[in-house]
Order: sequence, then structure tokens, then C-alpha cells
Amino acid sequence: MYSAVPNNTLWLTLASLVAIAFVATDRLRMRPIDWSILLLGAFEIPSFLLSQYRANGVRTALAIAIFVLVYSTVRLTIRTSAQMVLLCGLLGLGGALLAFSGQPQFDENVKLLRSFGLTNLVAFRSRLISPPSPWIAGEWFTLLLIAVPFACVLPIYLLERQRKLLAGAAMLVPCLIVATLNLSLSRAISWSVVVFCVVVCGLMVTGRVVTIRAGAVLLGSMLGALILIVACESVFFPGIFTAYAGHQTSQVRSTEGRLAIWHRSFDVVRAHPLWGVGSANAALALTSTADQEETTGFASRTFSLPLQILVEKGMIGVLVYAVFLTLLAREFLLNIRSSAGRLTIAQDASIAKSSSRLIPAAVPYHSAHIATTCCFAAGLVAVLFRELFYSSLLEHVLTVVLVAVLSALICSPERGT
Repeated sequence: MYSAVPNNTLWLTLASLVAIAFVATDRLRMRPIDWSILLLGAFEIPSFLLSQYRANGVRTALAIAIFVLVYSTVRLTIRTSAQMVLLCGLLGLGGALLAFSGQPQFDENVKLLRSFGLTNLVAFRSRLISPPSPWIAGEWFTLLLIAVPFACVLPIYLLERQRKLLAGAAMLVPCLIVATLNLSLSRAISWSVVVFCVVVCGLMVTGRVVTIRAGAVLLGSMLGALILIVACESVFFPGIFTAYAGHQTSQVRSTEGRLAIWHRSFDVVRAHPLWGVGSANAALALTSTADQEETTGFASRTFSLPLQILVEKGMIGVLVYAVFLTLLAREFLLNIRSSAGRLTIAQDASIAKSSSRLIPAAVPYHSAHIATTCCFAAGLVAVLFRELFYSSLLEHVLTVVLVAVLSALICSPERGT
């Protein structure tokens, strides 16, 4: 029951939020995005009180509180590029270790299926990689997808500083994660990786880090690397290419099941339009609305994060989250515009005073900051694209924490090396 949650945890969370609010006004000027983060946390109070079944909403409420804490902590503590690279390097390395642990499982389970004469990998994809409890495969792959932008930070910084050999070695980390993501045999995940590549290259061109021609070459190289990774995996696991064609029976049934769940979700929304049914109550509401004569299976989730928020938090909750994403996008554009202006000034100064060693050094610094910020934004876009077809971000505190870190780093201005 919700009353079983330790009161000390709730009081500690509330005290931390108040402390961060006061510290933030002292060390960091509060911006609209910061207020929207606090609004997200405050919204959980009426949402919890008006929930149809409060016991299910405790975990989500605490996860959102932790989101606010982590976002505020990163905004206050990550003050140099070295700190940012170290944080992202550790998170990217953690993602690579998780990805590496999944590959032997995939290999072993594929061999086991073949020993029984089963060659259709898509039908058994949910059991080819078994993450530790309480994670399930789909949620685990979402975690790996969030790790991709963190893993790309170190190669970007090394490349901007003309350390190409080290940058090439560091690229093995995101490549390893992407290789494991391809083993998911999920079209949503594979397209999310493509979206990440397209968005990060487009944002770099917009931020003037690279020219349009260089951006096109970079995008072609990234997509070519993705195709090469899939081709190499297909040598060891025949059928990977055909798994993404989308014509297999299990994929068709999966699509039909999602459409049926989305239709039932809108029935729930019409019954609870303003505040929804409460956090983590979507599965309960979907089950209660199913016709007894229906053959539709049990719906454990809405399979769409926007629809999950609409069902659980209503139109008011959707508005709160939409404000947060809008202000986050605004903060990104302001950050990029400011950094692009500094980059242009540094480039002009380096040309005018090429004899100075200090001025040219500012060029790769500003360029790296823009590139990494674009990487963070592209990572968030890729994850949200994935969540259009699978609702998993709010299922675990770790995914919520990583999204909080991404959001904070997107808003982080240049604060020195």
C-alpha cells in the first residue's frame, strides 16, 4: 500500500527540493525550464491525490521527484567541460558493459533455437536476451538507447582536439551499444538509431559545427556504419536483415495489438479527460474497459508514452509535459545560438591573429560544446521517437535519471574548460 512507503524518504525528497530551489536562485539564475521542472514535480501531488488507485502511483511520484533532484544536481554541479566528459564517459561505458552482457545471451539462445529447428528469430525476440529482474527486454533496450548519446561525447571531444586515433578507439563504445540494439529485432529501436543519426547531423549543420556538405558526408558515414554492423551480424545470425522487413506474422499481430490497445486507451481518456486515472493505473484501466466477450489479450501498457501520459495524467498532465518539452527545446536553441556566436567570433579571431596560440584553442572548445549539446538533443529525440510505440521511460528510476541528466546537459551553458 502507498502508506507503506517510508515517510523519511518523502520528507527527505521534499527537503532536498526546497534546498535546491534556494541554492539554485543563489548559484544559478532560475530559467523558465527550471520552473517547468519544478512544476513537473508539483503536479504529482494533485495527480496522486486524485488517482483512481493511489498505491500504484507511489513509485512514479518518487521517480519524478528523483528526476527533479537529478536535473537540479547536474545543473548545479557540472560546471566544466571536463566534468561533463567524465560523467558522460562513465555513463557511456556503463551502457557498453550492459550491451556486451547481452550479446553472449543472444548467441546462446539463437543456437538453442536452431537445435530445435526454429529459425524465425522475430517470434522469440523477447526471450533472446534476458535482462536482470525486474527489467524486461523492451525496457532494457530503451536503457541502451539512452546510453548512446553519452557514449558519443568522448569521441566528439577527442575528434575536435585532433586526436583521431583516440577518437576512433572511443567510437567502439557507441558502436558496441548500437550492435546490441540491432539484436533487439525491433523496427522501432532500429529506426530510433537512424533518427539519432539524422537529427545529430542536422543539428550540427544548424549549429555551424560542420558545413552542409560535411554534414551530408557525416550522415552517410554513420548510416553506412549502421548497415555494416547489421551486415556483419547477419553473417553470424542469418535472418537479421529479414527481421526488419515487417512482413512476419508476429510483427503483423504486434501492430494489430497496439492499434487495439490505443483504441481502448482513448475510451479511457474520454471517461477521465482532465486528470486521468492516476500514475501506473493504465493497465488496470485498460483491463477494466475490456469487453468480457473480447478475445483481446491483457494490456500491460499503452505502448505509447504520449498516450500513457494522456491516460494516466489527463489533458492537464499532457499540457504540463508539453510545456516542459517546449521550454527544453527553447533552451536548446538559445544555448546553440549563443555558442554558435562565440564560435564565429573565435574563428574570426583565429584567422585575424593566427600567430596566437590561445585564440585558436577556443575554436575546438566552442565547436565541441555545440556538437555534444546537439548529441544530447538528438539522443532525447531518438528516445521519444522510440516511446511513440513503447511506453517504458517511467517504468524504472534509472531511465528517468538518465533522461534528467540529458535534459540538464542540453540546458548547460559553456562554463569553461
